[in-house]
Amino acid sequence: MSIIINQTVLCARVVIYYLAIASSPQVAAMFSNLHLYRITEPWTLSPTELAKKLEKKAFKPCTEKMIRSSGWIAPRVGGGLVYEVQKQYLIAVCFEEKKVPEPVLQRLTIKKAAKIEADKGYKPSRKQMKELKEEALIVLLPRAFEHQVTIQIWVNAAAGLIAIDTGTPAKADDVMTLLQEVIAIPASLIRTSMDPGSAMATWLMNNEAPDEFTVDREVYLQGLDIEKSKVHYAQLSLERDEVRQHILEGRRPTKLAMTWDERVAFFLTDKSQVKKITFLDSVKGEISDEEDEEAAFAAMFLVYTAQLTKLVPSLLEALGGEEASEG
Repeated sequence: MSIIINQTVLCARVVIYYLAIASSPQVAAMFSNLHLYRITEPWTLSPTELAKKLEKKAFKPCTEKMIRSSGWIAPRVGGGLVYEVQKQYLIAVCFEEKKVPEPVLQRLTIKKAAKIEADKGYKPSRKQMKELKEEALIVLLPRAFEHQVTIQIWVNAAAGLIAIDTGTPAKADDVMTLLQEVIAIPASLIRTSMDPGSAMATWLMNNEAPDEFTVDREVYLQGLDIEKSKVHYAQLSLERDEVRQHILEGRRPTKLAMTWDERVAFFLTDKSQVKKITFLDSVKGEISDEEDEEAAFAAMFLVYTAQLTKLVPSLLEALGGEEASEG
């Protein structure tokens, strides 16, 4: 009897625990990666005006015969297309693609090719095989599953900054193309006077990080030769002769763990990307405690964007300053 009672009590406690989690404000993580763009003309759009423009390209799921679709969605469930707090904007775009498992597609393509060979007495050419694969894809589309990716975009209008939260340069370009279609505001990828790879190599060679930053305990190195040999150090001090030796042998940092002002940890890449952003406890402690989910999100959004607004110019300065935008 006591075992049954204890199990009942335990189950009750588990239920209470998960109910407590479910009822507490759930705030999604934000800003894991940043691709940075400079707005080259004054931002004049109000949140309402921006929302109206995004509405023209609002996301619509793929129809039965569509392979891909993209468009603007609400960055907050149940909200509008533009989330704005104190002139900091958050918008989001959704990319949807129908995917057919490659083995399934291949089987149907081979089946179609075999029928042509049986009917006409010759094997389809490479060009015909490509066409058969496209035909097979169209046939299979109604049975394909949809894969969606949502990307957030932070706009700091006052600082003339657009930051796209993706780790893929090609996807960042896709987002900017969609954004230009609806607002047509001049913006260009931020470039710095110093090449990030060379700057990171200098910091490691000199065992000296730029002002306001620390070099942490992880780095990815890659050779510039045909073989592109790779070396990865993790959870080790980078102030070691072997790291410098790799650099002297021609390997360059492609990704380096850093921390800004003991507040934000991240990886800097040789492509000027900021990846795997982590806001440290000193920052999280500044977020006010809010019971309401919307208020909790607003508090977090303001604190995080305030930190990134300070981090970005410091990082650009560490890389020799920002190059003037073309045009």
